[in-house]
Amino acid sequence: MKISGALMEQILGHARSGYPFEVCGVLLGRNGEGARRVDRVVPAVNRERDSPRVRYEIAPEDLVRIQREGRDEGREILGYYHSHPDHPARPSETDRRIAAEGLSDGVVHMVVGVERGERALPSAWVFRDRMTAFEEEPLEIE
Repeated sequence: MKISGALMEQILGHARSGYPFEVCGVLLGRNGEGARRVDRVVPAVNRERDSPRVRYEIAPEDLVRIQREGRDEGREILGYYHSHPDHPARPSETDRRIAAEGLSDGVVHMVVGVERGERALPSAWVFRDRMTAFEEEPLEIE
């Protein structure tokens, strides 16, 4: 997956500013010839009420709005991002379980590990299926 340095900094800044809670958002762009290119990042409000330090939720109405805006701009949802405050930048067991329950096959999940609200490290993953779960996706910052 390719993303500009400016858009990546937008994601990392969002993750740092939301600490100690998880933040989330949507990755919009285009699927090219064998390569995904993110060309717009849309931060979303984390609607998780019970455990926002370890979970996130994007409201269906927010997702529908973002999808419509993207479609109007000729973009599609390539995936999602969320942060892991004081945890590694890799999908958790909760992420795997939720992805397996939904329609996440082939979707990119960017996870940003945030240490003490300062250092933020991104990684990208693709959920393949219930058996394979997540595979790391090469992340190219341009």
